Amino acid sequence: MSETERPEDRGATSNPLLRMTAIVIYATLALLALTIPQSIVNWLEDWKSSNALQQTLLKGATRLQHVSEQARLTRPYREARKAFLAISGKDED
Repeated sequence: MSETERPEDRGATSNPLLRMTAIVIYATLALLALTIPQSIVNWLEDWKSSNALQQTLLKGATRLQHVSEQARLTRPYREARKAFLAISGKDED
């Protein structure tokens, strides 16, 4: 480390593998949120306590669900779920 380089400046570039891993993880979470948004809505609705944070997150998740459905991003999940339910003989809950 040079005299002009601060330790906090090294963090972002010192480990490119860590950076790439974080990008992949967050991209995967974003993809899941866009393609299966009702899971976030269901999770937030199942919270034991209702507070301002939960209500705000629920509004955002509901909007995300609506946008995803309008853009037809949820279609692959819905088709796969329909096939799974048909194969397993289970009913839609």
